[in-house]
Amino acid sequence: MTRKLFFATTIVGAITFTVSPLWAIDIVTLKSTTKQVQGEIGAINKTEVAVKPRTGDPIKVPANDIASVKWDGEPAKLNIARGNEDRGLFDQALETYSEVHKDAIGKLKVHLEFLIARTLAKQALEDASKIDDAVKKLEAFSKNDHFAHFEAVSYLGQVYAVKGDFAKSQTAYEALGKAPWNDFKMASKIAVGRMQLKQNDISGAEKSFGEAASGKADTDAEKARFAEAQVGKAACLVKQMKIDEGLKLIDEVINTTSVDETRAMAEAYIIQGDCLQAQQKLKEAAIAYLHVPVLFPKEKSAHAEALYNLAKISGAIGQPDRAAEAREDLISQFPNSEWVKKLGDAPAAAATEEKPAEKSDK
Repeated sequence: MTRKLFFATTIVGAITFTVSPLWAIDIVTLKSTTKQVQGEIGAINKTEVAVKPRTGDPIKVPANDIASVKWDGEPAKLNIARGNEDRGLFDQALETYSEVHKDAIGKLKVHLEFLIARTLAKQALEDASKIDDAVKKLEAFSKNDHFAHFEAVSYLGQVYAVKGDFAKSQTAYEALGKAPWNDFKMASKIAVGRMQLKQNDISGAEKSFGEAASGKADTDAEKARFAEAQVGKAACLVKQMKIDEGLKLIDEVINTTSVDETRAMAEAYIIQGDCLQAQQKLKEAAIAYLHVPVLFPKEKSAHAEALYNLAKISGAIGQPDRAAEAREDLISQFPNSEWVKKLGDAPAAAATEEKPAEKSDK
């Protein structure tokens, strides 16, 4: 009997050990701390997800603090697809997302609809031929009561702005401003400001950026939005040819903003380069632009703009090889970018600026 009891206990223990890992474990990674909340994701809405840990009460995670979600039982290749999306390999990412989506069910299937829409949006921001597909997917997904709702709305505003449909872009950004978090409200005003700047509405953009920067910035996300608003204000000053004021403000941003805030910093170096170029300090301008492809290559829009400017001015400072390299990189990496269209014969044009640059150096 004792031996039978021993074997029975051993078998039960083995079964318990085998079964316990089958308890569902979804993983939510937080933006604010990079820590993970593990458990079974239950209720989901536009503002939060509830994660039920193995013991204890459900943990409510605000949607604006969700960096990523990994679902229990998801295929390993889905993580590879996320990596491809992050590296800008959008076609590969879309292929895998779509393949997994066919057989997915429940919450994972809905989340994949967002990942597909987001990837298409990123493509569309670089390639206008993808805009209609991105709009269709984003519009459909944004009807969901999902934690990625406001992120989808933000991308929808950006894609409509690239398309030139500023009325629908404005509508999307106004919807973004209805989010309950201050950093999203700031992001809404910044987005409107960028759109106004694109339409050359300088006074409107100044007001929008000023409103975004007017409140307190306590959290890391709010500080990042504050920096973006300051960059926007500096861009308005440059448009008004208030170069010294713009340069002073942008230098403050660069000196006080973490390099982790890649969008704000990439755009700041673009504005710094623009200011220095306007002052005919072409060598210093080239150094400013060079920060972007070296430090912030994933910021695609700023990256392309930096390469354009490097191609345009490098020949004038005695660096024709760098001008040619920047031109080649721009065409190969961003073939559908607006900056390729603007490139034309920029390196040749830059050579005519050599004499004024030399006089300025003296």
